[in-house]
Order: sequence, then structure tokens, then C-alpha cells
Amino acid sequence: MNKDNLLKLMDNIPFFKEMDNAEREGLLAYEKHWMQFKPQEKILKEDEVDYGFFVLLEGKVSVLRSKPTEVSLAQLVPGALFGEITLKTQRPRTSSIEADEEVTVLKVDALLIDKLSPGLIIKIKDQIINLVISRLDEMNNRLSSFIR
Repeated sequence: MNKDNLLKLMDNIPFFKEMDNAEREGLLAYEKHWMQFKPQEKILKEDEVDYGFFVLLEGKVSVLRSKPTEVSLAQLVPGALFGEITLKTQRPRTSSIEADEEVTVLKVDALLIDKLSPGLIIKIKDQIINLVISRLDEMNNRLSSFIR
């Protein structure tokens, strides 16, 4: 995928909203972190250990869990982040992510973060914090509906 197309995709993804054009273009220089997957291709595998998360720019993916039997937990669309827990915890992944169609992602891992400016690292961490807060709020709402 060419850089102009990636920049257009980034315009529509909340993860990149706080980044200026220079920061977005700077991310494009790390070509091996921009990945594409074909339908039914696994992006993440349950139980593997990997120290990064992904930003979904294009396509749809399914979140799958195989234990005790395989079940689809969710479908994610562009703008979704996934795999973020292992960035810091360094524990095995709890689910798999499979491409439902052609998919474009940015993989953010320690190797990439080590190359970025402190300002951009803060923006990325802020996005992760926002994601965790959002998921915590969602879980609290679900839990409170069961309690009532």
C-alpha cells in the first residue's frame, strides 16, 4: 500500500487524530510495521507471546477464542485497537484475531516505540489509556446491568 493511501486511511482513525502531519508521515517510514493480511489469515494467535498491539486501518477482523471450544467474541472495524494488553504484561494472548477480508494494520511494539519521539510516545500512551478507560466503562455498565 502506498504512503498516500495510508495517510488517507489515518485521517479517519481516531488513534491518529492527535498526531500532526509530520508525526503521521514519520510513522510511515517504519514500513515493516505496516502490515496487510488476506481473508482468514491469523493476525494474532491465542497463547502466543508477542509484545505489541495493532491499529486496524482497513477491513474487518474477528476476535476468536478456542478454549474450551472456538467461539467468535466480536468483529472489529477500522479504528479498533487490539492486542494492547501484551504490550506491557508480556503474557500469552487470550484470543486470536483473524482477517475477515483484506486488512491493513499498524503494529505498534517496543521496537517501534523505541524509535519514536517522546511527544509521539505520549500521544500513543494517551490513546491506550483512553481505550482501557472505555473498555472499563463498558464492562462496568455490563456488570451493573446484571446486578440490578
